[in-house]
Amino acid sequence: MGYASLVVTVAIIAGIYSLLAIGMNMHWGDTGLLNFAHAAFFAIGAYTSAILTTTGGEGLLASRVVGFEFPVVVGLVGGSVLAALAGVVIAVTSVRLEGDYLAMVTLSSAEMIRLGIKNEAWLTSGAQGIKNIPRPMADAFPLQLGSVTVGYDLFYLGFLLVIVAASYLAFTRLSESPFGRVLHAIREDEDVPRALGKHTDVFKLKSFGLGAGVAGLAGALWAHFFFAINPSMFLPGLTFTIWAAVIIGGAGNYLGAIAGTLFVVLTRQVTRFIPGDIPMSSELPFIRLIVIGIALIAILYYRPAGLLGDEERLVAGQMEAE
Repeated sequence: MGYASLVVTVAIIAGIYSLLAIGMNMHWGDTGLLNFAHAAFFAIGAYTSAILTTTGGEGLLASRVVGFEFPVVVGLVGGSVLAALAGVVIAVTSVRLEGDYLAMVTLSSAEMIRLGIKNEAWLTSGAQGIKNIPRPMADAFPLQLGSVTVGYDLFYLGFLLVIVAASYLAFTRLSESPFGRVLHAIREDEDVPRALGKHTDVFKLKSFGLGAGVAGLAGALWAHFFFAINPSMFLPGLTFTIWAAVIIGGAGNYLGAIAGTLFVVLTRQVTRFIPGDIPMSSELPFIRLIVIGIALIAILYYRPAGLLGDEERLVAGQMEAE
């Protein structure tokens, strides 16, 4: 893989993770919901889109019998919708919980979903994963535009950037709308909007559904770019990576969530080029986590609201604590 192709691939990963961060920011930054199930919504989107767009009977053991061969656009929409529905279902069972209790319920729900994917081989091919997932418009590439050759990865990056930009604008608009202001009031003190006659549980369900839906879209886009998926891609560590990105960028700010994601992804990818013959090179996976952890601590110390965080949100939280 050439350097140009590698840069494009890293940018695609950053774009997909940015969608995850946008969804997480809706949950935590706007509504104050401690959601640890984001990897599950990502997995639901990926597997739903893969199942809808591939045939059954694939894999070494040909154990999967369900497949529909629908167009990729159906898979993208289906993955988003099913992930949103899963988010609402989880929220219905836990919407009245707060803090650590909500975190435990969402984390356990995520693991139940991942283990279900791993064990229901008739639907998901189990631990083998699903392979040969189609790429949208792949037959049209490479595309020759005069003397310039446009590869598929560059096209996919452009396609993804449009989706990320549209999601950013839509969620920012939502955050600034009356709906978003109610979410912010729930985040700061749920008793206040409830006293004003707002059905706060309904607003929480909508927030969970929207954030989960964009995470499902990210999963579908991941599946169609990387051809194959398996349950090991959707471990809880992914959720905590996105959490770190949102906190570093600044909870409550969608541009900050994207900026934090770029920092985290670049940190993880750049360290892959460290030579293998230097001391402790075998410990690189752990060193990456240490670097991200140190950055998280430093940013919280010097800029508690994050790089582009919502200062009003931080002040409100401090006043409530007092």
